[in-house]
Amino acid sequence: MNFAIEVPGAAAPFNYHELCRTLQFASSHDENERKSGTQQLQTWESEPAFYPTLQSVFLDSHMSHSARLLAIIHLKNAVDRHWRQLSKGFCIPEASKQTIRDRLFQGTIGEGDRQLARLNAVVVAKVIRVDFPSVWSSPFTDLNVILRATKDGNQLELSGALMLLLRIVKELGSARMLKSQDALRKVTPELVYILGEIYGARTSEWIAFLTNGQDDMGSDAADVALLALENSLDAMKILRRLLVVGYDEPHKDKTVHEIWAFSQVQFAQFLDFINSSSPKIASYVDFLGRHLMQFTKLHIEMADKHAASFASLPTSLDLARTYWNITAKFAEGYRDSGGLRQELSLTENSKAKTEGSILEKLALKGLLLTRACVKMAHYSRHSIRYRSKDRVQDHQQSIEVVKKDLLDNEFVQQMANVIITHLFIFRKSDMDAWEEEPQEWEEREESQGNAWEWEVRPCAEKLFLDLLTHYKELLVNPLLQYFTTAQNQQADIITKEAIYTAMGLAAPNVYEGFDFDAMLKTTIVADAQQTGQLCQIIRRRIAILLSQWVPVQITKESRPLVYEIFRHFLNPDDPCNDIVVRITAARQFKAVVDEFGFEGEMFLPYASEVLTRLLALLGEVEMDETKLAILETTRSLIQRMETHVSHFGDQVMNALPQIWESAGDLNFMMKQSVLVIMQTLVTSMRTESVRYHPRILPWIAEAMQEKSDNMYLMDEALELWSSILTWSPPPLPPASLDLVSIAIEKLAEQNEHAIILATILGAYILLAPETLLGDRYRGPIFTALCSSLGSKKREHVNLATRHVEFLIQLSHELGGAPGLRVVVQDMMRTGFITKMLEDIHDAFEAHKTSGPKRRASRVSGIILADYFAVFSRIAVLDPAVFVEVLASLGPLDQVWSWLSAEWFGSLDVTAHIGQQKLSLLALTRLIELPQPMQDIVLHSLQDYFSMWISVFVQVLDCEDSIGHDQLVLTEDPEPTEWDTPKDVRERALFARDPVKRVQSLPFVTERLNDLVRRVGGDQAFQDDWAINVDKDVLDSFQRLATLPAPSSGKS
Repeated sequence: MNFAIEVPGAAAPFNYHELCRTLQFASSHDENERKSGTQQLQTWESEPAFYPTLQSVFLDSHMSHSARLLAIIHLKNAVDRHWRQLSKGFCIPEASKQTIRDRLFQGTIGEGDRQLARLNAVVVAKVIRVDFPSVWSSPFTDLNVILRATKDGNQLELSGALMLLLRIVKELGSARMLKSQDALRKVTPELVYILGEIYGARTSEWIAFLTNGQDDMGSDAADVALLALENSLDAMKILRRLLVVGYDEPHKDKTVHEIWAFSQVQFAQFLDFINSSSPKIASYVDFLGRHLMQFTKLHIEMADKHAASFASLPTSLDLARTYWNITAKFAEGYRDSGGLRQELSLTENSKAKTEGSILEKLALKGLLLTRACVKMAHYSRHSIRYRSKDRVQDHQQSIEVVKKDLLDNEFVQQMANVIITHLFIFRKSDMDAWEEEPQEWEEREESQGNAWEWEVRPCAEKLFLDLLTHYKELLVNPLLQYFTTAQNQQADIITKEAIYTAMGLAAPNVYEGFDFDAMLKTTIVADAQQTGQLCQIIRRRIAILLSQWVPVQITKESRPLVYEIFRHFLNPDDPCNDIVVRITAARQFKAVVDEFGFEGEMFLPYASEVLTRLLALLGEVEMDETKLAILETTRSLIQRMETHVSHFGDQVMNALPQIWESAGDLNFMMKQSVLVIMQTLVTSMRTESVRYHPRILPWIAEAMQEKSDNMYLMDEALELWSSILTWSPPPLPPASLDLVSIAIEKLAEQNEHAIILATILGAYILLAPETLLGDRYRGPIFTALCSSLGSKKREHVNLATRHVEFLIQLSHELGGAPGLRVVVQDMMRTGFITKMLEDIHDAFEAHKTSGPKRRASRVSGIILADYFAVFSRIAVLDPAVFVEVLASLGPLDQVWSWLSAEWFGSLDVTAHIGQQKLSLLALTRLIELPQPMQDIVLHSLQDYFSMWISVFVQVLDCEDSIGHDQLVLTEDPEPTEWDTPKDVRERALFARDPVKRVQSLPFVTERLNDLVRRVGGDQAFQDDWAINVDKDVLDSFQRLATLPAPSSGKS
């Protein structure tokens, strides 16, 4: 056994030999050695010479490949983390950086291992991105020298130099800072010139080899030609990037013109090579195709990034037509083509590669280039950079040339015709893939996303939509005539499928001039019932077609036909409805259900079978993504059926447990969908869902358990729980009440679910107040709600204070004064009242500061208003209990001084008139109390009279019913058809609120008159206390007090 590293990493001295040894251990297959070596490397990272020595190990060709690989990876990571001066923590010293920079090129130029050379090139590019040109001004000058020295010399060194330059240009080309962009543009002309020479020389070399007519495959000449092919390809990769990112206006540079013209000549030449029958050339078709792809990328990127330059460069419009001719030629044989595939390459930085025939790739590029031309003609590119009027005018003129000379009516019609008649065809290769892996094929077709970038048909669909959008008047009438050919009984299924594809895509553009309902009744219904060979193709397309047209235009009379077609497609007993047809129908039916005009009552005759077939289909589907899509369709259907889904609730509920179990322990998305369907079912069925609550509540309890796996189900479980409580009539069942403790515990944690947990707890308070006010839950509830007061979200704090108001009201209703006293004592014991008073006192102290030393209070004025609403509830019900709370905090007059200052002051910032009146009732009830509170109130008369006037002005009706409090209910609120049991309870509590029952004017005058009597009558009150109140305030109050007062309101 090897015990080479037994001591802690920090004990090993740092030198070249130890670093080599440690790298060997760190790249070992033995876990202990690898761990010890990695720890030692981390310990050495702060050594000034560590990274230059690491580079020395990498450059030592006698070291093992694994050690060198690990060394360059560590160096790359160091450049990412420690190269910039702004790096947090350790930064590589400047002397070490210079040592590294001096030897960077050596790691790629002349390096025989391509993997190591590429990794070193990445390091070089990252360093240059940071240091060029401010710190390292010469990298491009040095590379130019190397390129000139090797372009006719050592081709292996040239290959390394090109690899370096390619990586550098990629890195700088992706930079967003203007400094990096300008620096690259300054060196671009010289680089383009030398690269053009290299490309021309190397291309001539391998073209001569391919056309010399000799059978010299496998000779030294073949090896030389292969290296020339690689170098010319790398040179073109760099050139096409520099032409796009290295010039602000490429068309104004002479060299760009020359390369652009040369690329078109060679494009035609290489295409001829590929089409030739020479066995020798056939051996190099891959390289020729890669050269062609670089030309296509140059042409497309120029059209996309520099539209005006593309239009101004020589023969660009002819080039666009050439591309389209290639596409049109390919389209003629599209039905028999094999398609393109995206495959992940494990060698080139895991870049996705497009596999397929060269001709199909070129056809795709033709579509992309044509799309870019349409885009440049109809979408102006906006820029924040200043452009002179002359430049803007030149740009507009160039674009007009594209519109006029390229995209004329004839060319547009030709493109639309080729796309519709050829590129919308369902190919044999598609059918083969369908039959070989039906579910995988359906999933790929549905989830293509940006497939238009690498597949012909999706790109053709995009181009078709672009043309139809911008040339609608030109294309609509021929298109409508084309649609009518679907009615031809002699048309084959493949042709009809293409017609229906065009019809679906064109729906938003042609619906005003096309009678889709007539087409549905006369043709589509008949086609949906076709049997025989390939009938599944037309059925799948009809399902997609209906999902595209129904949201755009469909009459009420035609909807039953649509529903019948989907019911028919979902029928598993029909042999023509294979798994692809049924999955497609299930997916696309969601668009039909989500459409605004969908009516649950109209769909009722079809609902049972459709739901049954959707749920049964889940058992046949293997792919999770497809299952989720079907579940989402099911959820939408349940939601849109509303109360009508009650007829099928048992059917859904009986199917869900099996789906849940089939998901296993790790398929959280499936379980999430099941919970969402349950919530939708509960919401749609309303109170009729109560019969399912005993079956659902255990699932909620399971999802809320303290397991790391359940964290993914928490959101959906809480929403379901909230929906169940919303539609649960009291009294709540024991199974529901058993979950109260979970809600309290989770709310006390104050996690991201705190708001919905507070909502759930509030529902329990309204629906089961007797239980929640019991000894088991009362204290923990106030503890949890107290923790909510520290939330940064106002909504959360408001929920907490509002629920405490409920508890205060309900405790007095259920237990009278003793019940209220018990609740208030718990609020004190758990710190709820203490927390509110501390925040109020902090606000008082903050409001005393001013100027530069002014500070903000911990809570906002809106939250303070919520606090005073809680205190008002206590004082309105029993002012003596409230005063006892204040007295327990210290001398009553001292506590009142700061509390009253904030309380009266909060009325000025409280927009909620109900809260203002509640404070008025609470503060006025304090007048009833004897000493010492009586004198404290008398010393605050100025604040009292100001408050009364402010609130009276807002609540008293001085026109229709003089003196009547507008907040007082004249009759109980009427119920609505949408009321939930929770709404009924909350509205009843709202109707019993003193704010809605007590007339404020007589309430105040009665208590004020009693106070006047207690201090010795009117004269004594005027002489001793009213004299301290502003006369204008007293006069204003007197005018309001003399208004005819209504009855004091309901009690």
